Amino acid sequence: MYFQYHRGVFTTQAETKQRIRRSEEVMLDAEKFASVALLDGRAYPQDELNFAWKRLLFDEFHDILPGSGIAVNYLDARRNLDDVRRVADEVIHNSLSEIATHINTEGPGVPVIVFNSLSWPRSEVVEVEAQLSRPAKHIAVTDIAGKPAETQLLNIDPATHRARFLLLAKTPSAGYNTYFVRDAGSEALMRSTLKATSRTLENEFLRVEIDSQTGCMTSLFDKRNNQEALAPAETGTGGPKDRICGNLLQAFVDKPQKWDAWNIDADFEKQGWDLDRADDVQLVENHPLRAVIRIRRHFQSSTFVQDVILRPHDPRVDVKMQVEWHEKHILLKVAFPLSVHTAKAAFEIPYGSVERPTTRSTPAEQAQFEVPALRWADMSDKTHGFSLLNNCKYGYDARGNVLRLSLLRSPEWPDPHADEGHHEFTYSLYPHSATWREAFTVRQSYNLNYGLFTMSVDKHAGALPKEHSFVEIKPGNVVLTATKKAEDDDALVLRFFEWAGKDTDVQIQLPPDAQSAQDTDLMEHPLADLAVNNGLVTVHTKPFEIKTVKVRFGLPPISKPAGVAN
Repeated sequence: MYFQYHRGVFTTQAETKQRIRRSEEVMLDAEKFASVALLDGRAYPQDELNFAWKRLLFDEFHDILPGSGIAVNYLDARRNLDDVRRVADEVIHNSLSEIATHINTEGPGVPVIVFNSLSWPRSEVVEVEAQLSRPAKHIAVTDIAGKPAETQLLNIDPATHRARFLLLAKTPSAGYNTYFVRDAGSEALMRSTLKATSRTLENEFLRVEIDSQTGCMTSLFDKRNNQEALAPAETGTGGPKDRICGNLLQAFVDKPQKWDAWNIDADFEKQGWDLDRADDVQLVENHPLRAVIRIRRHFQSSTFVQDVILRPHDPRVDVKMQVEWHEKHILLKVAFPLSVHTAKAAFEIPYGSVERPTTRSTPAEQAQFEVPALRWADMSDKTHGFSLLNNCKYGYDARGNVLRLSLLRSPEWPDPHADEGHHEFTYSLYPHSATWREAFTVRQSYNLNYGLFTMSVDKHAGALPKEHSFVEIKPGNVVLTATKKAEDDDALVLRFFEWAGKDTDVQIQLPPDAQSAQDTDLMEHPLADLAVNNGLVTVHTKPFEIKTVKVRFGLPPISKPAGVAN
């Protein structure tokens, strides 16, 4: 089913869409960490979370989230979403602080704990701050085994001795890891797989080439399968046919016949511009843990900064974009002409995916020129593919060998100043072997959207080890989306879904003291009892099924209040 109308609502009022996406994420993280803190004796902040959820869900109502409301809607939405962030951030801080008090953080230096809310192990570069005890010019960071960790010092405040640095953190699923920071007499020498020049970025997985005149990405080479991901455009869309121009910004006159904020018309490509002249292309950062090429462009009254970012041990290229947007009736897209040939592209929908045609042979196919999606879209053939991820966008299109993401619009009705001003967002390029299923595109999209949390703490003894996973869930074709207190009692609810279309026996390794478990419906009504064997629960899960498991623990007495005020 495809609704052949109102395709502009996937993109209009981008700031509100971004705030809602981020609010959804921090609320789910808040519930997860509050659930772990409940097992340690901290009261679950049910009233505060309910307050925040109601504020958030109100803003997902028609016409707020679609972007088709009057201007005052979005002022009210900002206030609501600020309340949501305040509550969620405080719940996360209080819950992580509670968990940290139970961790053994004794070691050689200032302890820094890195928390992972997702249900698989992660190895990612994060930015960390740690308070040193004395002046220093260099730092050393070690893991719990005393081995040097991969780090990159950004700066040390000479007045406060507070160090800010990048750390390649390795965390278990739904858990944490501890690192130790201390001052050092000299800068540690670190081997890195990351290489950069004024127009190339390279690590062990990828090589990126950018043209200094056009700003086009002329090559995205996947070393793992010896495959170039980009190619010249093969249709009348997505850039030139005689050369490769990936990461191409395109602007189109966007004047729908009816319903300005709601619609993008099928003939939007009739008048447009390829922004294939760069004002400036520079290597602005070249360090062992991060390299950045910055591309500056302009169009009419608007300016664009694209930071193309590559890190070691990472199969993704992130593009962090800043826009000063001052257009009227212009649609902005970014295009990637690919070496993939496929009749259908895949797009993420809630708890699943849907395929849409890349051809325009029938009236039905011609109508599907703009597709709603969540965190990713993908084009794959039998040998390789390309996933285009995002952290706050919802409109894509796929035609021929070109995959595009809609970035901004500028309608004038019912809000005459919709989307004017400053915008910051990130999209990410993930070339891969085989299809998106084998490449775990789903995990990459969650990694982009859900960051790791860091906390600098004091040294102390604790019952929890320096590295620990609270929940492990297998196999890899499921995502644990929510962990929360049950609505009607003190049990915990774990909700997950299967995304690959496979019949699966899902195994969940629970925290200690799990006494019983039940398979329930979405309203938490029991369906069947589940056996708990040494903390392990097995749940048979059908393809694409959403499952809810309710677990009762032997909880300690509540010793600390939730501590969040409305």
